[in-house]
Amino acid sequence: MNSKKYLMSFLLITSAPTFAGTYSENFDAVNQLVNEGWVFDNQSDFIGDLSWGQGFASIFPAQAGPDNSYILGGVGQTAGNILCDWLILPDIGFVEQFNFYTRTVSNSPSADNLVVVHSPSGSTTTGPCVTTQPSFNGMGTTEFGDFNVLFSINPNLSAGTYPEQWTEYNIPVNGGGRIALIYFVDDVGQSPFNGNLIGIDSISIGPITPVNQGNPVSVPGLNVIGTAVLASLILMMLLFTFRKSH
Repeated sequence: MNSKKYLMSFLLITSAPTFAGTYSENFDAVNQLVNEGWVFDNQSDFIGDLSWGQGFASIFPAQAGPDNSYILGGVGQTAGNILCDWLILPDIGFVEQFNFYTRTVSNSPSADNLVVVHSPSGSTTTGPCVTTQPSFNGMGTTEFGDFNVLFSINPNLSAGTYPEQWTEYNIPVNGGGRIALIYFVDDVGQSPFNGNLIGIDSISIGPITPVNQGNPVSVPGLNVIGTAVLASLILMMLLFTFRKSH
């Protein structure tokens, strides 16, 4: 048997990717997102002067691509005490896993929080975020409309906890509908005066991988399939060398 043909056939069979669907957004032009099916919905108790916008290289550079190619949110998106601004993705079909990067500035003085939610029906009904005003006893009832919470980065709003370098999060979904990100912070206008700013970059969907929920990623390694392919190739090369020498 021709060993070169066998090797090529092996590579084609074992390295073929299997995705439920593909989607990516690198935020090169935030002002075009609405035209691409994104929904912006500010449900803060009082709407502020700011909204989701294009990143600024002077604050920090993007995770990938041009330095300003990320989406930026800031505490000025509320003029009240509750910041709850939604960033709803288009309906992109079945999603196995939702991936994105996020960060705030270094030595951020205030606590930030980002919530990942999922609407299985594909509805964009967001709800008021909370049904009562915050009190000394807590926030009241959380209400996210047709969306279910999948993950929250800093739900206890601890200062210094939101990642201060680009950090990848991989959230299993295994369903159709819509994914949304909520910049969700309370006690903005009263002590401890939470909220500062966050950036989001390099959104993608793909197959389930080992879940990373908060560890900074600098150099990606081989995934499970890649490791298996590499091991098989090494074994084949050893066998081929052994046969040739005998």
